[in-house]
Amino acid sequence: MKMIGFGGFHGSPKPVRIVVVGEKGTGKTSLIMAASNEYSQPHQNIPPVLRYTTFPSEWFSDPVPATIIDTSSKPEDREKVVKEVKEADAIVLTFIVDRPETLERLGEYWLPLFRQLEVRVPIIVVGCSIINNEYHNQSGIEIITTSIREQYREIETCFDWSAHARGVFWYAQQAVINPIEPIYDRETSSLKPRCVAALTHVYVLATRDHDYNLNEAGLNNIQARCCYEPLTPSESRGLIEFVQERYPLGVDENGITIDGFLFMNSYLVEQGRTRKVWILLRKFGYNDELRLADDVIPYSTFKRVPDQSVELTDEAISFLRKVYTNLDQYGGNNLGLQMIGFIFQTSPENPWNNALYEDAAEITDDGGLSLEAFLSLWSLMTLIDPGRSVECLICMCYTTSAVRVTRRRLLNRKEHNSERRVVQCFVFGPKNAGKNTLLNGFIGRPYDDDNNNGSDEERYAVKMVDNCGVTGDTKKTLVLKKIQIREDGILPSDEALGACDVAIFVYDFSDECSWKRAINLLVDVATASEDAGLEFPCLMVAAKTDLDSFPDAIQEATKAAQDIGIEAPIPISSKIGDFGNLFQKILTAAEHPHLGIPKTESKKKRNRKLIKRSLMMISIGTGVVIVGMASFRLYAARKHN
Repeated sequence: MKMIGFGGFHGSPKPVRIVVVGEKGTGKTSLIMAASNEYSQPHQNIPPVLRYTTFPSEWFSDPVPATIIDTSSKPEDREKVVKEVKEADAIVLTFIVDRPETLERLGEYWLPLFRQLEVRVPIIVVGCSIINNEYHNQSGIEIITTSIREQYREIETCFDWSAHARGVFWYAQQAVINPIEPIYDRETSSLKPRCVAALTHVYVLATRDHDYNLNEAGLNNIQARCCYEPLTPSESRGLIEFVQERYPLGVDENGITIDGFLFMNSYLVEQGRTRKVWILLRKFGYNDELRLADDVIPYSTFKRVPDQSVELTDEAISFLRKVYTNLDQYGGNNLGLQMIGFIFQTSPENPWNNALYEDAAEITDDGGLSLEAFLSLWSLMTLIDPGRSVECLICMCYTTSAVRVTRRRLLNRKEHNSERRVVQCFVFGPKNAGKNTLLNGFIGRPYDDDNNNGSDEERYAVKMVDNCGVTGDTKKTLVLKKIQIREDGILPSDEALGACDVAIFVYDFSDECSWKRAINLLVDVATASEDAGLEFPCLMVAAKTDLDSFPDAIQEATKAAQDIGIEAPIPISSKIGDFGNLFQKILTAAEHPHLGIPKTESKKKRNRKLIKRSLMMISIGTGVVIVGMASFRLYAARKHN
């Protein structure tokens, strides 16, 4: 039976480094010399250690040369041997069949040493018999190495090199270029999940023009992609019959099923033909990590400067809506976790299993996602990791332009408007100010006091919000990103600040120290963003207004906001679920990026201490009190009731 020739390899010209180690007198140097055809084994006058030996790429089926490194057996050269082992791409470990102690030393010394050094490269154990011809063959070597191979699963294979020395290095080179580890689990004797996902994507691509059946046309589609001659009808039938005989569930009336296709590739690996599987994967655009290679993902299309962002195109959003609708079988606007996993079955993994996304969106009562939450998570992923978003869309067989880069915020300020459909708001504030409960309330999570909430690490919350602005969009996607401020006070980098469309500074309405820390943060952030030319609107948020305020809280906060040219603090209470119009105000600020930017002195004239001191020592006038009380009408009404 003729197996499909999955042809081609896009490899690096850098030589593969193969290091040969073992006990004294186990044939390390002889093996290298025999492989290079300079001598036959055994041979007299063999030097103690050979210089580096390069085998040309023409010697191998894949056009990558190999550098063979001989090593010394002298104790005083141990450090040099360890250094070579650490830099190896593959290790050839030698022993002599007629000297059992050399085999024992592999398990007593060499293999434990590799584990200690955390060397994770293919290990090929090779031996030869000088006297006893009983084991002078491959099957004999496999018998006597059974125990050590079971104990050390990192051993790739075992060879008797007496008959074919060059084959040892061919296999070592292949084990590096076409590794088994990423695609196959030896413990379970099955393809690994990421390999299954990649092959499923290949299957869909190869069969989508043929009713998603791997029939004769589908098989030849793969052949054409891999630059091989088409299969004859008898060869196609023979391949289908082979799968049906070995794995009956892998064939139906239309041809080879996805399960049959996965069986074919698993069979190739088990037969030592891993190269064929890798050739197929690489021809369909996969790299050694079983992700789509850089030349498949159009990174240049979303290259951007810090104050630009990336959003999904209308076409991509329409595609995702259709995907959701097709999977929401009962029309309940509720896509369960199983169906979400199904969406990403052809992706390297489900990206939303990452902690960044797990608690970022509003969920239904049974843990599913509404259409808006589903699209919101896609918008978030596109914003913070556009490459991953595009990769997942490609794996879903989406072929049209997926993302667009927004106009620079600098230009938005000059034009006095922004048409971004995804707005990112940075949430600053001291510890226990109410940031976590704000994010939880935004996405409908239960109230939980910051003191019991735990982590102060960065996190996201994303949701579609009704837009009352001037752009005409009925809704925009609002991303809240809680910013963690380091204990040493170091702020996010300029590049990170560039991603901020609006910043809010949350403080505890009942705690004067929280207020002072928040206003100091605002000055620090506004100054840093101005220095970088990345200014953005800022808002103050008075959280926990269900508690009693500290003395003169309203007046002091309102005057400070007025002094630096921003709106009076916005009162909220996450505990009672009252956020007022905070989220709409954030969108409005983003639509008018030239407004709400804190006023700070120029970099040359700035006296930071004077600014902060003036903010803390401001006098309170009667007119300011009236403005402050007007800004906090909601709070006064609560207290009255």
